[in-house]
Amino acid sequence: MSNMNSEGVWWMNMQWISAVPLRRGHIWAMLHGVLQAAQIILLSKASLLMNPWQTMFLRSFGLLFLVLFISWRASERYTIIDLTGNIMFAVLDATAMGMQIVALALMAPSRVSAIVSNLPLPTSILACFLLGESFDVLHGILASVNGVGLVLVCLSDQTDKSSLQGVIYSFGSLLGICLLLIICRGLAHRNSEDPNLLSFMAGIGGLLASIASLPFGPTWVFPSSADGILLSLSVAAIGVLIFFTLTRALQTENALVVTAFITIAIPITFCYDLIFINVVNVSWSKVLGSCFIIATTVLLCIRSAIDVQ
Repeated sequence: MSNMNSEGVWWMNMQWISAVPLRRGHIWAMLHGVLQAAQIILLSKASLLMNPWQTMFLRSFGLLFLVLFISWRASERYTIIDLTGNIMFAVLDATAMGMQIVALALMAPSRVSAIVSNLPLPTSILACFLLGESFDVLHGILASVNGVGLVLVCLSDQTDKSSLQGVIYSFGSLLGICLLLIICRGLAHRNSEDPNLLSFMAGIGGLLASIASLPFGPTWVFPSSADGILLSLSVAAIGVLIFFTLTRALQTENALVVTAFITIAIPITFCYDLIFINVVNVSWSKVLGSCFIIATTVLLCIRSAIDVQ
């Protein structure tokens, strides 16, 4: 009897180990969502100390070190299509992040996050048309409910007319991120996606954009305090982690699942604003919207796991 029990335990352990790779993409996507929230909070704090383009420079500078890890031998098989995709990735990332940083200088992190993290519906529709990824009725229902949740999260902020410019910049950033994810997933389909190369290209794009803004903006003044230096280093470091987790997630999951996990950033930034900044009020719309976001994320995860099996 004891042998049977031990064999049963061994079999269950083996089943768990063999199932881990099926959930690896979910883990990377969830981690990316948490890091996305952390990046939004850090960029918001950095906007109080320096101008947006200086923040962009710091965020992009850390990505340059990934040139040491690029697989140059693998890049020999890349075509002009792959090169174009990497260049477009860099341009879109610089554009989207520039708009997001400006928006964070105008609005609270939770309000910017509610817009720029509203990725599942637009990204999945673009992936369906541009990449031919599946988008059935259940995906449509879940994405729609997720979108309703995001609208509810934003409802209590709609009366703040002074943030209209920040909203426009946030929606511009949203469009850029959606297209960026499509390009990243497209390169993964072609088996020509090097996470380190993509991150390095994004760093180049951000540096060029920030340096080009020097003649038109205020003089850069880097923080001299210990807190300011630590914040600058954190902005640079989290940029690397953001790209690493994103590309890893997109290698094993479709765009819809990854973007669903990114919406985790919305309730995290909302809690940050509520606890540390006290700029948002608890309302039924925000609570209900956050519940919709979390529920659709869990259901998408379950649906993806069923499809794999």
